[in-house]
Amino acid sequence: MERCSRRAGAIRPSATLELSARAKALAAAGEPVINLSAGEPDLPTPAPIVEAAHRALDEGHFSYTAAPGVPALRGALAELYRGRLGVDLAAENVIVSNGAKQALFNALSTCTDPGDRVGILAPYWVTYVEQARGLGCEPVLIDCPATGGFRPDLEALDAALHEGLRVLILNSPGNPTGAAYAREDFEAILDRVARTSTLLISDEIYEDIVFDREHVSPLHVRPDFAGRTCVVSGFSKTFAMTGWRVGYSIAPADWSKAMSALQGHVTSNVNAVAQQACLVACERRDLIPAMIDVFRARRDRVMHQLETLPGVAARAPEATFYQFLDLSEHLGTDRYAPDVDALCGRLLDEHQVVLVPGTAFGIATHARLSFAASESDLDAAFDRMRIAFS
Repeated sequence: MERCSRRAGAIRPSATLELSARAKALAAAGEPVINLSAGEPDLPTPAPIVEAAHRALDEGHFSYTAAPGVPALRGALAELYRGRLGVDLAAENVIVSNGAKQALFNALSTCTDPGDRVGILAPYWVTYVEQARGLGCEPVLIDCPATGGFRPDLEALDAALHEGLRVLILNSPGNPTGAAYAREDFEAILDRVARTSTLLISDEIYEDIVFDREHVSPLHVRPDFAGRTCVVSGFSKTFAMTGWRVGYSIAPADWSKAMSALQGHVTSNVNAVAQQACLVACERRDLIPAMIDVFRARRDRVMHQLETLPGVAARAPEATFYQFLDLSEHLGTDRYAPDVDALCGRLLDEHQVVLVPGTAFGIATHARLSFAASESDLDAAFDRMRIAFS
């Protein structure tokens, strides 16, 4: 008897989570593994946020909350993004979810039907394609070549839009590339989308971890798109709160109402104590610059190390804590490995360094390195990779 549906069979496990789990298991077994696969800050959650959680426990925040989030947090997020995006927002536009992944799933679930086409810029975060497939939609990949700074090929975007997209997922700052789009990038994209009825989901989870320019949202460029755009973000990256599981979406009221109804039947509310802690995070944006300084210094350290890593090319990431390495010179039967999956396997098995192969992100020539790791680990990892690639 078949117990799993065809829909379930279409979903593949997260390669990044699998690699990270494998690395942690090896480290627990005493292997000297350096894990550069993690998609989370290695810094602690700031003390004022942790203290707020203790207060929430003392105050007895133990009960169910409203499914879309406590009113105070929804209101605080509406106020914050009203100022950041320059568009009219109220608490009813905000849904607090169990991480940004659930916010994305809520958004896709409530704006698509099976068979709809979902535009995804490639390289892409692994979850976009899997959620689209799981919902019975057709992922439509739009090439963003490294030679163009991982900006979309506009002819490919035109072709996808011409064939019809129900929704286009944008991700800037981007995982795995570290690219942060400028106003002119979004102008070129949105001018094309404006000629269609395509909806937008803008994943801005790394919006605060930007090094070389101010964060730009699609709504900064086209505030008239507020009626067709869902912004997805969360507290995980900015405040090192990955395990607290609090994300959110900001969308038109009817879209948000549908997401609230769905969430009410899937998970109910987000952890009540975590929501109280996030209220303090909304107020304490002064905590962010110190983290950005740490990641900027590590980004610069990685770029310096890359100068002495033979046969590896990379652009300086404009944001996030990821470096996307072009390893194509080491791929092939006469080189280090036949393909990038085998290369990353050899790095782990022979040199105990964990990178995420680019095949997880839809590109077969690159691998993602996370510099959410200590300086000593980064230096040691590059020492090992120099041996591997020499």
